[in-house]
Amino acid sequence: MVNRSPAVVTLPDTSDLLHIVLDGLDEGVAYFDADDNLLLANRQYRALYPHLEPLCHPGTPYRDILAADAADRLKHGLIDDTDSWVAQRLLAAREGRHLFLQRQTDGRWLRISERRTEDGGLITVQADVTDQRHREDELERYAGMLHNTLENISQGIVAYDDEMRMTFWNERYAELVDLPPQFRMVGTPLIDQLRYVAQRGDYGPGDPEELAMMTFRHSTKRSGNVYERETQRGQTLEIRTTPVPGGGIVATFSDITERKASEEALRRSEERYALAAAGANDGLWDWDLKENRIFFSRRWKEMLGYNDQEIGDAPEEWFSRIHPSDVQQVTAQLDAHLAGASSHFESEHRMLHADGRYHWMLIRGQAVRDMAQKTTRIAGSQTDITSRKIAEERVQHDALHDTLTALPNRTLLTDRLRQAMARSRRSGQDMRFAILLIDLDRFKVVNESMGHLRGDELLVSLALRLGEKVRAGDTLARLGGDEFAILLEDVTSPDEALAFAGDVLDTVSQPFQLDGKEIVSTASIGVAMWDPAYGKAEDILRDADLAMYSAKSDGKAQVALFHASMHKRAVAMLDLENDLRRALDRDEMLLHYQPIVSLDTGKIVGVEALVRWHHTDRGVLSPLDFIPLAEETGLIVPIGEWVLRRACEQTAIWHRDFPDRTPLQINVNLSSRQFAKTDLVDSVAQVLAETQIDPSYLKLEITESALMENAQRSAHILEQFKRRDIQLSIDDFGIGYSSLAYLRTFPIDTIKIDKSFIIDMVTNRDNLEIVRTIAALAQNLNLDVIAEGVEAADQLAQLRALGIEYAQGYLFSRPIDAADITAMLRQNPAW
Repeated sequence: MVNRSPAVVTLPDTSDLLHIVLDGLDEGVAYFDADDNLLLANRQYRALYPHLEPLCHPGTPYRDILAADAADRLKHGLIDDTDSWVAQRLLAAREGRHLFLQRQTDGRWLRISERRTEDGGLITVQADVTDQRHREDELERYAGMLHNTLENISQGIVAYDDEMRMTFWNERYAELVDLPPQFRMVGTPLIDQLRYVAQRGDYGPGDPEELAMMTFRHSTKRSGNVYERETQRGQTLEIRTTPVPGGGIVATFSDITERKASEEALRRSEERYALAAAGANDGLWDWDLKENRIFFSRRWKEMLGYNDQEIGDAPEEWFSRIHPSDVQQVTAQLDAHLAGASSHFESEHRMLHADGRYHWMLIRGQAVRDMAQKTTRIAGSQTDITSRKIAEERVQHDALHDTLTALPNRTLLTDRLRQAMARSRRSGQDMRFAILLIDLDRFKVVNESMGHLRGDELLVSLALRLGEKVRAGDTLARLGGDEFAILLEDVTSPDEALAFAGDVLDTVSQPFQLDGKEIVSTASIGVAMWDPAYGKAEDILRDADLAMYSAKSDGKAQVALFHASMHKRAVAMLDLENDLRRALDRDEMLLHYQPIVSLDTGKIVGVEALVRWHHTDRGVLSPLDFIPLAEETGLIVPIGEWVLRRACEQTAIWHRDFPDRTPLQINVNLSSRQFAKTDLVDSVAQVLAETQIDPSYLKLEITESALMENAQRSAHILEQFKRRDIQLSIDDFGIGYSSLAYLRTFPIDTIKIDKSFIIDMVTNRDNLEIVRTIAALAQNLNLDVIAEGVEAADQLAQLRALGIEYAQGYLFSRPIDAADITAMLRQNPAW
C-alpha cells in the first residue's frame, strides 16, 4: 500500500480574498474608516463613478470624493451649489443610516445605502436601478393615461366586483346617474344604488323593490345586457353591462337623448315625405330588411306599366328590372348607404318597362337603424325621369362622343374621371378606380400600307371588341388616333387592374379581317390607379400616358403600372444615367473610409470602403443618390469592381506604411447584381493577387436579401470564398428576411447589426433586447458582431456591456478620404 501525503492548499491572503469577493458583486461598495478616509472601493463602484477613479485609493477623504462628484454634477446641471450638496451628504453620513435615489450625469439612477459600522466606519453601497426606475415611470405614465382616458370619454363607466360592489367609476357616470355621494363610494353594493334610483322614480311606476331587483337581474346576466331608461331629468340613457372574467361586471352609460329625438324626427319626416311624394305622383317603396320584403305602392307599379296584382313584394321585382349596366352602380350606392358611408340613398338608373323599353328612374331612400345601429329597413320614392334624360343625352352625345366609333371622347372620359375621383374622395380608400391607356403598336404601318379607310375600319373593329370586354359601369373612350382609354370603376387593387389589362392585350392581339386580309395587331397599355394625391383628372391621365410609354419602351405588347418615380425617370433619369456611365472614365468616383473599432482595445482594426460620386455639376453625391440607378441599369457591376480594386490598392499601401501595427481589415460591400455574377469569386481572387493583399484581410459585406434570393447558390459561392480565406459578413442584419437555418449553415464570419437598432437602444428597451439577442446568437454561432451607427458614448458603453466585439459610427469618425484615414492611423486614437 502506497502512502500519499495530503495535498497542500495555499489560500489567498484575507485582504485579497475580500477584494475578490467585493469585485464580484453587482453593486458598487466603498468602505471608509472612522475618520471618513477611504479604505477600499470595489470594481463596480469605480465603474459607476469613472470620473472618481483617480481618487479611489486608500486614504482619500470622503469629503474629497464628494467634492469631485459635486463638481461633475454641477457641470452637468444636476445641482446648483456644490458646497451645500457636499454638506448635506456629509450630514446624512454622520447620522448613520441613509437610503436615497440619485440620478447620475449619464442618465442612470442609483439607489445609495449608507450606514455606520460599530467601529465608526462608513459603508456605502451603490446599486444601478435605472431599469426599475424606468419601469416605474412607465407604469405611472400608463396608469395616468388610463385615468385621463376614462375621465375624458363621453360615456359613464362603472365597475363592480364579483360581490357586485362598486370598485371604480368616472365623473361622467356620476353626472349621468346623479347619485348622491353616499352611494358613490368604493364598496357600495349595486343593489343599494338600484334601490335608490328606483325610489327616485327613474324606473317608472311600480314597487321600487321589485323594480330594483328586476334591474339587478338584467344587469348581472352572464351574457351581458343592453337596455334604455329615462331619468327624472328627461334624459334617455343607454346602459350596457358586460361580465368580467372571474366575476363582476362593467357597465357603460351613454346619453342617447339627442339620438332618440333624431330618430323620432326622422320617423315624422318620413311620414311627411311619403305624403308629399304621393302628392307629387311619385311611386313609394318600403323595404323590410329583416323579412327581405319590399312594399311597392300602386303608383310605383304603374310607372313600369303593371297593375297592382302583377308585381309582388320580393326584391327581385325591383332589381331584376334594372338595366344590366346599371346593376353594379345601384347595388354599390345602396350598399354604401346601408353601411353608413353616405347620408342617404339616391340613384338614377334604367328600369325595364312592360313595353320592353327601359325608362330612367330616380330612386331616393333613407335607412332606419335600431339602437345597435343595425339597418332594419329602408324606404323611399321613385320618379320617372325618362324625358329629362332623353333631352340631356341628345344634347350631350354629339359633344361628348367620338364621331368614328361613337365611343365617349376625351372630354366625356375626363368628366367621368372627375366623378370617379369625387366618389372616391367621399368614400375613402374603399372605392378605388383605375385608368387604362391603350395605344396600338405600329398602327401607322396599317394606315400607310392599306390606307386611312382601312385604318378606320380597324379602329371601329377594335372599339367593338373592347366594348364587349369592359364591365357594366366602366367607361371605354377613344382619345384620338389609335389611342383608347378604359376607366375601371370599383377596382380593389392594382393586381385586379393589371389582370384586366392583360385580358385587353389578349383581345387586341386576336386577328382582324380587313379587306380580305388578316391583320394582327398588338398594343401597349399604361395603368394608373386612383390616389387621393391627384388634384385633377388630367393628372391621372398624364400618369397613365407615362406608364403607357414605359410599356412601349419595355418592348411593346406590354402592360406597365404607373408609379411616382416615372416622373423623375422621364425627366432626369436619362441624364443621370448618361453621366453615371461616364463617371468612371472621367475619374469622378472616389472612396471614403469609415473606421471599424475594436471594443476590446478601443483601437481601429479595420475600415469600410464607401463609394462617392463627385459629379461635375452637382458636387459630391451620396450612394443614395446614384446606387439605386446603378443597380437598375447594371452599372453597379463595374462600379463595384472599381471599388474593390481601389480599396485593395489603398489597403496594400496602409499595410506597407504601418508595418508595426496589426494589418488593417478592409470591408467592401457586394451588391446583389455583383453577387449574381458567375465569375465573381475568380474576379475577387484576381484583384487580391494583383494588389498582393492577404485574402484574410478582405471582408466582403453582403445583405441578407442578396443571400436569400437563392440560398443554395449563395451557400456555394460563400464556400468558395471561404476556401480562399476571404472573410464574409452579413450587412444590415435584422432588417432583412434571412432564415436562421441558413444563417447557421452559411460560412459567415461576422454579423453587422443595422444602425436602426443601435441609434436608440439606450432609450428603446425593445431595440436593446434585439441587440442583446443578436449578440447572444452570434456568440452561440461563433460569429463576430459589428454594430454600425454608433454616435454616442452611452451607446458605446452599452455595446461593451453586451460583449459586442466591434463598432463603427460617427462617434469615432464619419466616412473620410484615404489621406484623413492615414492621418488618423498615425495618431492611433483609442476610445
